[in-house]
Amino acid sequence: MTKIMNKMIIKHINDAIDNNSLLIFVGAGVSANSKLPSWDELIEEFKSEMNIQGTDYLKIAQYYFDSVGQQKYLQKILDIFQEHVNAQPNEIHDEIFRIKPRHIITTNYDSLLEQKMNSSLDKYEIIKKDSDIPYSQSDHYLIKMHGDLIEKNMVLKEDDYLDYETNFYMISTLIKSIIMNNTILFIGYSLGDSTFNSIFRLIQKGFSDNAKKAYFFTVNKQDSAKVQYFKNKGIEVFTSETNKKINKEEFGNYTVQFLKQLNSDNKGLPSTSKQLWNNIKFLDNLYFVDPDSIVTFSNLKDEVFYFLSSLSWENNSETKFSVSDNITLTNFLNDKTGFINFFDFKSDDNFSYNQNPFLQSGYNLYNEHKYSEAKIRFRELANEAFDKKDYWNYLVAEFNINHIVLSFFESKEIPESKSGLNNLTQAIDALIINGDNQTQKIALYFRDEIQSFRFVYRKLFKINDLLDELRNERNNYMNGGNSANNNLEYAKQEFGLLINFVELNCITIYQYKEFQQVVHRFFECLLTAIGNANYGSSQNNDLIRTSSIINNLSLDDVKNIVPHLKKESIRTLLENYGLSKISIANDAKNYLLEKISKLSSKIDKNHFRGDKTELARYVGFLFFIKIDNINDLLPVLDNYPMDRNNFEDFQQLLIMSIKNIDSMKEESTDEVLTIVTDQINNIIDNGFLDFHKRNFELYSLLIAKTVNLKKKSYVFHSELLEEKFCFIDNNSNKIDRIHKYKEFLVNFYNFLDNTLKKYVDNILCKYDTLDDDSFNYSFANDLIISKINFFPEHKFKVLEQEVKKINDKPKEFYIYPDPRKNAISDIYAMIQQSYFTLEEVKEKLDLESIRGVFPEVDWTIFGDYSDQTITNFMKSRNFSNVQKYFGDTDEKRKKLNEWVIKQALDDNVRFENSK
Repeated sequence: MTKIMNKMIIKHINDAIDNNSLLIFVGAGVSANSKLPSWDELIEEFKSEMNIQGTDYLKIAQYYFDSVGQQKYLQKILDIFQEHVNAQPNEIHDEIFRIKPRHIITTNYDSLLEQKMNSSLDKYEIIKKDSDIPYSQSDHYLIKMHGDLIEKNMVLKEDDYLDYETNFYMISTLIKSIIMNNTILFIGYSLGDSTFNSIFRLIQKGFSDNAKKAYFFTVNKQDSAKVQYFKNKGIEVFTSETNKKINKEEFGNYTVQFLKQLNSDNKGLPSTSKQLWNNIKFLDNLYFVDPDSIVTFSNLKDEVFYFLSSLSWENNSETKFSVSDNITLTNFLNDKTGFINFFDFKSDDNFSYNQNPFLQSGYNLYNEHKYSEAKIRFRELANEAFDKKDYWNYLVAEFNINHIVLSFFESKEIPESKSGLNNLTQAIDALIINGDNQTQKIALYFRDEIQSFRFVYRKLFKINDLLDELRNERNNYMNGGNSANNNLEYAKQEFGLLINFVELNCITIYQYKEFQQVVHRFFECLLTAIGNANYGSSQNNDLIRTSSIINNLSLDDVKNIVPHLKKESIRTLLENYGLSKISIANDAKNYLLEKISKLSSKIDKNHFRGDKTELARYVGFLFFIKIDNINDLLPVLDNYPMDRNNFEDFQQLLIMSIKNIDSMKEESTDEVLTIVTDQINNIIDNGFLDFHKRNFELYSLLIAKTVNLKKKSYVFHSELLEEKFCFIDNNSNKIDRIHKYKEFLVNFYNFLDNTLKKYVDNILCKYDTLDDDSFNYSFANDLIISKINFFPEHKFKVLEQEVKKINDKPKEFYIYPDPRKNAISDIYAMIQQSYFTLEEVKEKLDLESIRGVFPEVDWTIFGDYSDQTITNFMKSRNFSNVQKYFGDTDEKRKKLNEWVIKQALDDNVRFENSK
């Protein structure tokens, strides 16, 4: 009779596991299996110290507390557990997390359950005190209802039990609420101990005709009257299937044996393709399914071998059943999964998946960064799906509403939900409780995979592991080792499956850091392989090979990765692998340039903030790829919309254009000069001067190089500048407004047309007549050094101001840029262009005070050709530059060459094999 009853109980508990409605209460007996003190042993410590007798454990604990006070009472408990600080989770803990109950409630104070949880994929929200509950966002709780050692809020003495619902009001309310909709299983308790009976008193109010069953597992046979008593109260007590008396030391083994019968891996093992389809057909609601999910829900996990999109029987020689004759199943496998082979079924290799047509309109708005409109559309779709009882699309649409992040300026008002439920968790719970079997499976899958972001975390864990493998492989390769593996292919497959799952099922998670972390990890996988290719090209040992090598990023890589990469992260990752630029395939480069062009024109029309962010990421990625032809860059530079904040993007585009200037054809020079002219005018006309003036030097350099290539002159004119300069020239009290145009004048004065030059010259001549208080010496210095105007009336005052900065006592705090260094640099430049003679400077300045600051000064003014001066040169210049500008005599060239020879002899210079 016991065996039959136990089988029925195990079936009921397994049904609860299937419906994700099992709640496990974990008692001290579970921790005792890890050698932690049991309830009896804990109280015995009190009894021994106080030399008292008795069996009422609550009163003994209370007596000890009243006798010694709270501090010593708490310290006593902590000391008892401190002796077991190295205790580890045991096999019972393993089985609990294998079963995956919906909730776990424990009366134990220790952290063994938390330790086990941290080592598993399944996460529970830990509730130790009332204040944890308002911050909880999970639907899987691990509730420490009797407190925690770290929190020092243990429930042990009589007053703790009597006042429990007052002291732990929110926890007791939470427990009462979750017992109503979950099947309860007690393990690790004794029917006679105070702990269980306090729980029993707390929850029995929740038992009613509608409440689910509660089961109490105990190892040894119990008194029949006591069993019947609890049965009448709604708790089914059952024991192990042995008739012998079991010792306390064996309790753990028997508990493990019982738990192994729950959620057994062989439960629901299909023996036909029809049974297999019944296990997974609820997934047909999706438009793409990760093969991992199919393996999991098929209940074939230990029977099969899954490798790179192929599934076979673990023992290849044994075919359990055929699937190729099941048309419904094979259509599903072919149309909605990434399987190439599934037992005896082979896909048609034409992976052309369909995106969810019902949700597509809302998802398109999301991808167009029309987030407010997307939210409204998804609510309309959610209401439509709810009316049709299309619960998968209803849940996804509601999820998307909750996970689209609006900007501050976007409207946040959306239509009301027809379901009448306040949040997504309530909707899922309602479907689990009230839905039919297929609806329950859909809701459970959605809750555990989508709402929890587990589908993202699973990929993150897998790709992280593969990245570690790839890093180890790279280290092995660089140290002369070989390797053969599929790590890179695994990473590509896992990332591709995630992209398909998100895109085809229309799930809006691209704004979330969890998804972006997956992208960054996968990108690093690819960089590892590119780094291997670069390393391999620099060494000649054909015997050294490694598996993970690619020469460039593919079109799919660029499409899937670039929209989610931050420019700062790209730079850091490339530096980690010794890369400055990476190659991409030609079709990928064309796609990137075309995408930038489309987004640029789109922003000109609608100015969506999300479009700007996406465009900035595409352009930011462009900076790190190898571009060999300036003609590829010109359309980007021409069409990229300028605003106050993207001066750094233009800076990079200008630098790339300058570096590739030699690839420019003569017929493109007019185009370049037109683009530059338009952009300078744009900066002036639209009030961007304060932001983009830092790029004027690059614009000037691009003009100079283009003009040199074109071998024609270039003249710049601006109607607005002519108007502004005319105003300044004719209003002597506004003459200082010329300060605003310092960077413009320094970089473009030589390109100005005669009208603008005349106005500038007039203004600067008048500026030289200003008194010292109105005269800006910093402004004047830059124009003097640029040979625009020499301000003769203020010449020696300029020198005095610079000398004063050099002689000023250094500040106690660092200033950037350093005023003293700036002054030395300015005086040196003015000497070099003969604005000041060396003798004029010597009259005002002790030259020794500027020795050793700049190698240029030491070399030129002091004639210091020492090795140290040349070494200092090398900190900011390359050798050819130093030789060109500072090796203007035989003696100087000799000193420079001698330094190079010394560096080579000291092994500070290495020469690469040119083969």
